[in-house]
Amino acid sequence: MTPVASLTTGPAYERNASVMFVDRIRRSPGRAALVTLGEDEISYRELGDRMAAAVAVLRAHGVGTGDRVAFAAANRPEVVVALAATLHLGAVFVPLNTRLSPAELRFIVRDAGASVLLADAAMADHLAPVRDELGVAHALRLDDAGAGSAPAGWVDYATVAPAAPPALDAPAATEPDDVAVLMYTSGTTGDPKGAMISHGNIVATVHNLMLLIPMGPASGMLAMAPLFHVGAMALVLGTLATGGRVVVLRAFDPTAVFDAIEQQPVTFTFGVPAMLQAMAAEPRFAAADLSAVLLMCAGAPVPETLLHQYLERGAKVTQGYGLTESTAVVSLLESDVAAEKLGAAGMPYPLTAVEIRDAAGTPITEAGVDGEIWIKGRNVVAGYWNRPEATAALRDEEGWLRTGDAGHLDADGYLYITDRIKDMLITGGENVYPAEVEKVLAGHPDIAEVAVIGTPDERWGEAVTAVVVARPGATVDLDAVQGHARQHLGGYKVPRRLHLVDQLPRNASGKVLKHALRDALG
Repeated sequence: MTPVASLTTGPAYERNASVMFVDRIRRSPGRAALVTLGEDEISYRELGDRMAAAVAVLRAHGVGTGDRVAFAAANRPEVVVALAATLHLGAVFVPLNTRLSPAELRFIVRDAGASVLLADAAMADHLAPVRDELGVAHALRLDDAGAGSAPAGWVDYATVAPAAPPALDAPAATEPDDVAVLMYTSGTTGDPKGAMISHGNIVATVHNLMLLIPMGPASGMLAMAPLFHVGAMALVLGTLATGGRVVVLRAFDPTAVFDAIEQQPVTFTFGVPAMLQAMAAEPRFAAADLSAVLLMCAGAPVPETLLHQYLERGAKVTQGYGLTESTAVVSLLESDVAAEKLGAAGMPYPLTAVEIRDAAGTPITEAGVDGEIWIKGRNVVAGYWNRPEATAALRDEEGWLRTGDAGHLDADGYLYITDRIKDMLITGGENVYPAEVEKVLAGHPDIAEVAVIGTPDERWGEAVTAVVVARPGATVDLDAVQGHARQHLGGYKVPRRLHLVDQLPRNASGKVLKHALRDALG
């Protein structure tokens, strides 16, 4: 095992989050840490060796405290290795969404001011046209069998990695509020912003997760969501900090998910609703044994019909609510009350506070009354990278963060998400939250996907407008949509207009671009 020159415990755990890795490597060297289907297992000992080698490579390329290291690759063990090494050096990890265009990635890399970029072979080829415009001093391509020679301006990581893993020295002397990760938001309304996730934010999130998620030496997380998203990354960190194993899927595929559940000791996984829908449509869903797997879902409201499908199979399904700016966690609906509190986003995590406030910022104490969701906790970021105005608007003087999401708390303290504040429309003087209407229309048997927006209307100000993708072979008309909606919604919430489309416009993170729909239909 890689020797560790020194290890500081106690307060240093929060000062540099890499201590979580180093401590677990020492405690559980022979235990499996990372598993990729069809490939060899990586033990905690080997994780330590790879981490030490990565520290040496990054240090040799000038990376030190505060420097930014960008990373662009599909899910693979090197994501974890690069993250751990970057934190250990006191540098800042910048995970890149592999679904973005070269121009979008160029913006993020330059905005972050990254000095080093690591990428797999596919992403190196993807970024080759803009290599000279990225502003990075060094571009390193990870090992990929059969990838051929590296594009111009790239150096193969294998040629600069040490032949034998060096000793891993003490982690850099960072502080809890120092930036550890720059996680760029999806930018649905403009250029992406880098949320400054600190070492203290990471540790607080791991502590939150450990209090509610069954993590430990016997746990196995299936990483089927992209690790460049904050939710998946947080759960990987928590799993490894507690000595569990992470089963890595290179890319989401329902068949591979069921293979992993059958072949590995998977105890929980995390995905967005579209992933659970794809799994439910897989023929193997009907016979798969899901009884031992906790299926966590977040990233968008989960259709109640989908939850019923899993609950009827005896699966343990839960949904949560979080933001990049909250380092993934705000609330979680635990599986034992999922049926009773169907549609809720759960109760706030133990170390995170939630309030519902009106437009003036005054807390709403009455149960069931909608307002804006405000959050506070050690997991909440301080602001955005190089965005002082956006940072000033993000939190108040007491550290409460405005989420921009509308919702309410019920009498038992469970949080319900209504919609994004900015997506709310006003028709005839009444507020309508599109997500509420979308949830109802998603239950129509002929509707595959739906987005609800407001379009200009001379009489009502805005008309509730449903943009629908029909299921294959089905026919959807306005009368059918309105008839279905009236069974569940007040009259002013029923769509007045219907537009049929082949697909909904989405950004690289899969979120529907409602501003594009409004521009097209307004």
